[in-house]
Amino acid sequence: MGLAASQGRYLALTARNSDLVYEAQQISQQRLALATQTQSVADEYNEAMSNTVLLANLVDGSQRLTYDIITSKDAFSGLNMRIVDTNGNVVVPPNPSSISVTYTDENGEEVTETITSASFFANKYMSEDIQLSQMGTWSLEELVDYYNENYLFSGKTVEYESGISSDLKNENERYLFDPNCKDPEYLQQMLLSGEWSLQQVNPEKEDEWENIEWQGSTSVSEVSDTSDDAAAEAKYQSTMTAIQKQDKILELRLEQVQTEQSAIEKEIESVKNIIGKNIENSFKTFT
Repeated sequence: MGLAASQGRYLALTARNSDLVYEAQQISQQRLALATQTQSVADEYNEAMSNTVLLANLVDGSQRLTYDIITSKDAFSGLNMRIVDTNGNVVVPPNPSSISVTYTDENGEEVTETITSASFFANKYMSEDIQLSQMGTWSLEELVDYYNENYLFSGKTVEYESGISSDLKNENERYLFDPNCKDPEYLQQMLLSGEWSLQQVNPEKEDEWENIEWQGSTSVSEVSDTSDDAAAEAKYQSTMTAIQKQDKILELRLEQVQTEQSAIEKEIESVKNIIGKNIENSFKTFT
């Protein structure tokens, strides 16, 4: 093999070896990602197999703990409690505020209408007011105050309803309006994390609430949730089989790459020796 041909062969082999090194690195990265995925799948499986659920122990039996069960005053289907956050705010769903309009209609019957839109109320009952264009942006409470001050003889009783259950109202209390509080999963997460806690009415002072420790109480139980175990087991087995199959394919390909790389490295050494001998023979010509 001539010097030029040997040099060309050496460059081609070096380039191919570089490609194989890069491919081996990529395969190793993919296998590492699969190992990480395997750990994630295992963690998810363990969590699913060891998760718990909060139950309310009611007269009619145990049921999944929900916001409505906690706050219900029914002796058979509720716990007559409330939820507070770490700042002492009472947790309530964001029920919309409204305006209650009561009047006597043309037939002499009493009618009560509930309105949740400021602009609708203003256009219906204050269409002649010079501030009508601004009233749609007012809060319902502001609108009711204005109406009762300026429409004293309208013949209508207009009241503001805050949307907060009267059972939860207490003077000077603050509220946390959480749209997710009626989601049992979210509610459980907040209680288990300690972000929320339960309160019950003080038996000695009915207008006061006191904190309770629901853990270990007779009202609330934390039990193992086995309802999703079968699904979790099936998902785990299916996912792990797919990961192992993919990893096996990558392992075989890596072995092929390493075998080819070993052969090329040997050939590179052989070509280097040929190039060395060619150079040596060429220089002998000039000596």
